[in-house]
Amino acid sequence: MYDQASLGEVTDYAELQQYFESYDNDCYIGLEKDPGWSEAILQEKPTLFALGYDMIEKLYTGRVLTKQPIIVKVGELNREAVRALWASLNLELLYFTNDDDERYSIQAHVTLLRNLTVQSADPPLGYPVYASPLIRVVTY
Repeated sequence: MYDQASLGEVTDYAELQQYFESYDNDCYIGLEKDPGWSEAILQEKPTLFALGYDMIEKLYTGRVLTKQPIIVKVGELNREAVRALWASLNLELLYFTNDDDERYSIQAHVTLLRNLTVQSADPPLGYPVYASPLIRVVTY
């Protein structure tokens, strides 16, 4: 007996066997607290399915995770461009005494990440920078 809703219509037993083999190779089905969950993550299985029980809410839970690509854009700013932005910030805030936090000059240049660059200036013009040590979160 198998679930045609999740597999689709199966025409012969060879196709059904292929479905089961793909589930066995590409999926992890089990509990999150099992060592197999961690192993499946390290093996980069495309699909993880876990069952759980919430003792407080008295509910059974299910979690499905699917591996998918994430597009990340990485860039580098020219050092002199950053210094020029900080110099214009000095001029605007200290000499022109413009204290409007939402002034257009902060947000005007998307390519230079002007908003983030201005905020990263040393205090009193920017915000203090805080960098925490590496944090590791264990899920099992």
